[in-house]
Amino acid sequence: MSLPVLYSFRRCPYAMRARLAILASGLSVELREIVLREKAPEFLTSSPKGTVPVLVLPSAVIEESLDVMLWALDNSDPEGWLVMPEAGYDWISRCDGPFKTALDHTKYAVRYPDLNPEQER
Repeated sequence: MSLPVLYSFRRCPYAMRARLAILASGLSVELREIVLREKAPEFLTSSPKGTVPVLVLPSAVIEESLDVMLWALDNSDPEGWLVMPEAGYDWISRCDGPFKTALDHTKYAVRYPDLNPEQER
């Protein structure tokens, strides 16, 4: 039986957290590092949006890091990472939502010429 395939990029923080959860779960995956300027055709076939991480399972494709983390920890959570107060999930939502949006507006300010990068920061 073949392992699930995790497409990743070593410096992407979202791919890092997916890899960390998989490591903590003790599950095995085949890790395939992506070269962002030369995305492999099989990667783009699995995930046309072309962002990492992407976990390819026999019956599904998981394209969001939090979903990859939940998949891993729902399968095996020996350290009890999912046992946290609701405030922990609130922090994850805040970081994935408003913080990430403001970060993108600051980091990629040229893509958002109508926004004030200082205000976004």
